[in-house]
Amino acid sequence: MRRKNELAVDKILECAKAEFMEKGFEGASMRTIAERAGYTTGMVYGRFADKSQLFKELVEEAADKLFVYFSASEDDFAQLSPQRQYNEMHTYVDAKVDEMIDIIYDNFDAFKLIVCKSAGSGYEYYIDKMIDVETANTVRFIEALNNAGIKINEVRADLSHMLSSAMFNGIFEVVAHDLPREEARGYIKQVEEFFNAGWDKLLGLPSDWQKSK
Repeated sequence: MRRKNELAVDKILECAKAEFMEKGFEGASMRTIAERAGYTTGMVYGRFADKSQLFKELVEEAADKLFVYFSASEDDFAQLSPQRQYNEMHTYVDAKVDEMIDIIYDNFDAFKLIVCKSAGSGYEYYIDKMIDVETANTVRFIEALNNAGIKINEVRADLSHMLSSAMFNGIFEVVAHDLPREEARGYIKQVEEFFNAGWDKLLGLPSDWQKSK
């Protein structure tokens, strides 16, 4: 049998999630969370310092798992030879994004909170941090290829940031709209195809480049 304190914590977290889903982080109240759980406000504060800690407890594990996977994928790609990066840039990303979809959908409620309910919390800019990583690695990719004699067009960092922002926010729209996993996978595949074609154009890749891979 689980200890009484563990059951209380589970109940508080369950009610906190309901409160955040309904009102968002900014509108949520520790008092209301306590009332939902059937405990005193003091009892809730005795286990969680504030609603920021509650929100973090609900999303941290999933958020860290996705961010670590994404960052490691970017680092692993950077370790490939410039020629392999050139040859595999779309197929590599497509496979990694597919795995990211599964991480998101295996932890859907956590990402629903992050994407739709996190304003004012420590996770409000979670997606922006991913965009920053993507932008820095795009700049690095272009520099690495050009330094290796594989000539592609330069793309300004601010433009890269805008495009990365559009892509990542587009990907997370599947969470905002509660799309089923496989429907989301198809949607994101179309988003990737759209951005792949645009990047090919910006980088000055030949029109038959993708067909030759």
